[in-house]
Amino acid sequence: MNKEKDIEKWLDEGARVPSDGEVEAAGRRFDRRLRAFRRRRWMAWGSGVAAAVLGAVVAVSYLSRREPAEPSPAPLARVVPAERPVVEPTLILADGESLALNEVEADTTVQGAAIRTADKRVSYMNKEGKDTTASEREVRYNTLVIPAGYTYAVTLADGTSVTLNAGSRLRYPTAFAGESREVELAGEAFFDVTKGKKPFVVKVADASVRVYGTRFNVKLTRSDIIETVLVEGRIGFRSSGGKEIPVVPGEQVTYRGTSGEVATRRVDTRYATAWLEGVFRYSDRELDLILDDISSWYGVEFASELDLGAIKLTMNLSKETPIGEMVSFVALMTDCEITKEKEVYVIRKK
Repeated sequence: MNKEKDIEKWLDEGARVPSDGEVEAAGRRFDRRLRAFRRRRWMAWGSGVAAAVLGAVVAVSYLSRREPAEPSPAPLARVVPAERPVVEPTLILADGESLALNEVEADTTVQGAAIRTADKRVSYMNKEGKDTTASEREVRYNTLVIPAGYTYAVTLADGTSVTLNAGSRLRYPTAFAGESREVELAGEAFFDVTKGKKPFVVKVADASVRVYGTRFNVKLTRSDIIETVLVEGRIGFRSSGGKEIPVVPGEQVTYRGTSGEVATRRVDTRYATAWLEGVFRYSDRELDLILDDISSWYGVEFASELDLGAIKLTMNLSKETPIGEMVSFVALMTDCEITKEKEVYVIRKK
């Protein structure tokens, strides 16, 4: 435990805050050490991991160390609810029936829609293997539901590719008709939209993103915050009753549904899309938002009376890290105590 005191002393003395590059490299070293420890069947977190963390130079900062006058429990982080509980990527059909995609044959027809499943992706095709068009059949809506521990992709009828993160769902037509191509998202997804004459619209809660052929990430958090990050191309963001806000590559639009506040700022898009690479990567990110991601991926819940938004953390860890090690790491680097009580991880000050 002396090394943990060294860490505290190092932070208290105002040591230099490491760059993002140093933090990411340190995170990779931390991952390698964790794997080495597991191979040796280590039995305790102990001083060895503390030494690895000291070498990692992970920066943690508190915006405020004062407890709120009337602390209230933070909402439980949870997987985005679907029409029915699922334990593997599932396709919910127009009539409410569900289809476990891991059990579907490579090419099959479901309620008139020809689909192909391969490499964690479901694609909508016609019998000749071409993209399905709206004139070929009656339009039906499907919903793709992704549970904890999975990412999965779908190629829509127009060729647009959408990759969904764990705890997410996407509702879309099996063929596009009308004046626009519209889909509905809950959770997080990365879109690579095929250009077309009809605009592509992503509806997220009470907001929408109008797309003009582009690549971008959209995320709806459990706190009703919508984060839209544009990687390439051009989009327009519109909140309920608001005007469309043009967004350029490298910008993030943040919309707070509870207050209606909309803000735009420049960001490093690598952090918004890190989940596509199978890592948790953050730079000075609020702890409550990080726990939201962790809960969705592992299918666990967190609760706390602390102001978790006042705690910021920089980290770069693989999604293959066991949940026990992930929780221990967060507890160590935030100086918090995290205990599991009745299937819920409760966070308290030490």
